[in-house]
Amino acid sequence: MDLSSQRQYIQRAINVKYAFTATTQQTIYTAPTGDDFDFAIIKSFLACDHGNQQTDINVSITDTGSNEFFIYKEKNISAHETIELQTNEGITIQQGEIVKAQVSHANIHLVLSIIEYARGD
Repeated sequence: MDLSSQRQYIQRAINVKYAFTATTQQTIYTAPTGDDFDFAIIKSFLACDHGNQQTDINVSITDTGSNEFFIYKEKNISAHETIELQTNEGITIQQGEIVKAQVSHANIHLVLSIIEYARGD
């Protein structure tokens, strides 16, 4: 099979880290936009309660039309617990989409491992 005519993608792996200092909804990650950018995949999404109080977390994706879609709503995290919110093969984020989160107590750290894909041809 001749692959010379197949679209090639360039990958970039990043970690996004966020420490909540307030309980208001925060933007955690915005997928890049541009002529060459296509999508990103969240491969891992960890939430750690580093305080001594259980916390609820809401996580959503806002599309380019400003529509908000919840991934988790009031997901409970016990005191001093770390949970993996990402449990399947990954969540695909299209260019310009925004991952947002909100917590009920400001004692949460989030770490997302993301692979961004851009056209390389």
